[in-house]
Amino acid sequence: MSREQLFAAFFFVVLLFLLHELYRFVLPFAGPLAWAAILALVFFPLANRLTRTFGGRRSIAAGMLVLAITVLAILPSIYLGSLLVRQAAAAYGWLKDALEPGATQALVERLRASRLGGLWHTVAPMAGSLSIDLSDIALRATSWISDQIVGQATAIARNALGTLGRFLLMLVALFFFLRDGDGMARGLRDLIPMERGYKDAIFARFTTTLTAVVQSMVLTAVLQGCLAGLGYALAGLSFALFLAFLTGLASFLPLAGPALIWSSAAVYLALTGHTGAAVFLALWGAGIVSSVDNLIKPLFIGGQARLPTFPLLLAILGGLVVYGFLGVFVGPVILAILLSFLDIYREEYHAEPAVVTPAPAPRDRAASG
Repeated sequence: MSREQLFAAFFFVVLLFLLHELYRFVLPFAGPLAWAAILALVFFPLANRLTRTFGGRRSIAAGMLVLAITVLAILPSIYLGSLLVRQAAAAYGWLKDALEPGATQALVERLRASRLGGLWHTVAPMAGSLSIDLSDIALRATSWISDQIVGQATAIARNALGTLGRFLLMLVALFFFLRDGDGMARGLRDLIPMERGYKDAIFARFTTTLTAVVQSMVLTAVLQGCLAGLGYALAGLSFALFLAFLTGLASFLPLAGPALIWSSAAVYLALTGHTGAAVFLALWGAGIVSSVDNLIKPLFIGGQARLPTFPLLLAILGGLVVYGFLGVFVGPVILAILLSFLDIYREEYHAEPAVVTPAPAPRDRAASG
């Protein structure tokens, strides 16, 4: 082995070791850092405009933008959070009372006597022949939902300090990403062993896709939550704000996530005898709330990011399974970068050679004559 080969082997072994150790250091904080990077990419054009406004002083522009994001995020969250906590506590109290043996039996009898009670008389004999106790299934399902609500509330309260620490870390990382993002991006781009045109195309598609996904997801969640909350209030439901929050949160799920919330509320209204309100909520949910998803997401994700629909659906579902809620944004970005690499592969290694049609041989004038 030559001296150059020995140096190269030693260098890359040490480099891989250091990268592995850095990965171990960063892994516990991957979530806050990823959210900071997403927010930095979304607000980077605004940071550039603020930098020009403050005469090129990027630290002041980044600090002002982080402060504005913090104020706009914290103050509404505190107010809405207090309302949500009160309604969630009231909903849990109602659910706990409904699980009492006497209340459960009374609810079952009331459901049997409702306009949709005929459905019970049709399904119950079929379930009985299969040894299925529908009342027991409903009771167990309601009890499981109650346990999940209590468990999540306890986990949030127990991890409040850790959540605050991760939020502060995200703000600090966001400041440095906004201030030094250009240099970080140039340094990362210089390390990629590809031609400049390919690197520019990949980075441009990465930025466009992430910005489009964030804008579409957040806008869709806000609009669907507000419209659903209005529908819940008009239908006379007691926990309209809490249900609106659940609907907005469910909008991040593909395959008609909000429909699971408003359709369940409509079924509840129908079973409790409020048929008119149930029909109104079903029409409102199908015609107004769910139509927002079909208008905004294709406009942003399909139009700006130019991602095919079915692979995008798989990317969002797979991202949710692998990365959790963060995967809603990570999945489409990985799909976009993969498509860029496939385009490069097609151009560099799979381009079909041009078919050259041979010119006809000149005819012998003597033979033709």
